[in-house]
Formats: sequence, C-alpha cells, structure tokens
Amino acid sequence: MILIAIGNTHALLAESTDGKHFAVLRLPTAAADPGQLPAPWPEKLRQESVFLGGVVPHAAQAWAQTLSRLGIPAREPDPAVFQRRVPHAYTPAASLGFDRCCCLLAAALDYPHQDSIVIDAGTAVTIDLYAQGRFQGGRILPGLTMSLLALAQGTALLPDLSPEGDIPFLGNDTAASIRSGVYHMLASALQGAITQYRQRAPNAQIILTGGDAPRFLPTLPATQHIPQLLLRGFYLWAQG
Repeated sequence: MILIAIGNTHALLAESTDGKHFAVLRLPTAAADPGQLPAPWPEKLRQESVFLGGVVPHAAQAWAQTLSRLGIPAREPDPAVFQRRVPHAYTPAASLGFDRCCCLLAAALDYPHQDSIVIDAGTAVTIDLYAQGRFQGGRILPGLTMSLLALAQGTALLPDLSPEGDIPFLGNDTAASIRSGVYHMLASALQGAITQYRQRAPNAQIILTGGDAPRFLPTLPATQHIPQLLLRGFYLWAQG
C-alpha cells in the first residue's frame, strides 16, 4: 500500500506492507510534483493500492488530478470508517483535520482500552483527548515556526528566525530571547493542557508526534514518542 499524506509543510509518500514499518519519501508540499517523482516511486504507484489525504485541499486535488492523468487511481479514506472507529461530536465532522483523524485513529485502535492525550507538534500544534472510547475534543495552537513568523511579520524590528538552534532558559540577545519565549510559551501550553485534560482522564497516556516532537519531548514526562503516528493511523484508516 502507498499512502500520500499532504501536510502544510511536507508531503509524505509512504510504502508499507504491515502498517508498522514505512519507507518514506519526504517532499516540500509547495514544490512537490507527482509527475516528477524519483525512481522507483512512479513504478511503485502503478503497482500498489494508493490512498491520498491531507490538510492542503488544493495540493491534494492537484496530486489526484496528476495521478489520474498518469493512470494511477488514488482513493481517499472513508470518513464513515473514522466516525465508526472514533466516535465524536466535532462540528462539522468534515472540518476535523485529516492529520488529527489519523493520529486519533492510531491511538484508538492501538490502545483500545487506554485514554490518550495525543499531541502533534507540527506546523500547527494539536492537543487532542481520546477518553472513554471517544474523541472528547482538543486544542489547536500555532507551532514553533508559525509563532516565530508571526513575531517577525507583526513587528518592525524583530528578526525572522528559524526554529533551529539552542533554546536558552533566558535570552541575552534578541534572537535568543525570541527562541526562549516562543519555545517556553508552547511547552507551558502543552504542560498546562496535560494537567487540565487529566482532570477528565486521570490515567491518560501522552503520545507525542510531529516534526517538532523531539524539541518538546524533554519537557513532557512519561511521554511516548511515536514519529510515524500519522502514517500508522492513515494505514489503519485505509484498511477500513
């Protein structure tokens, strides 16, 4: 099976036979061209079942159209499968993001008797609670890169920074002060959400995923880091 997951920053092409191990090609979403994929991916796409999903509708549509022209059918996961596997009251149901659905589905099916706080630290940061056999709701925050960009765009003198670099406790220059402030703001938000969520689900485990997960892992105690949680959930979703 080939999974194509279109994220805000990256598009992932993932091949798996068991839903646990994935061979992944990672491409920038803005520049990814399904008609110009490196070998052996074009041949793989013609030989395998292909599923397509994502959080950037115009990019996903472009992929679907190009793949169709190449004679490669790409199916979308069935929303009814998610609703059946992960009961919820999100309104409207279709607005619950593809990435959140995948991560919640993986938590629900892999840990059917365990409440979970699912944190996806990507372009945006989502903090979702799966408890008592249902998705209870969650929070969406700007991620590290988005927060840094907002400071640069909303001020006259603050620089545009990448999230890479050391995170000091206190900054002694402007760049270090920004990195410290943004990182600790988000880390505190995650810690606060965990504390509040556990008032409803005291024994909830913490599952952390997403590109910026390694940066937050040291600040979150007793956390499972599952880098490929989204792909795991996508695979399970595609299986029906």
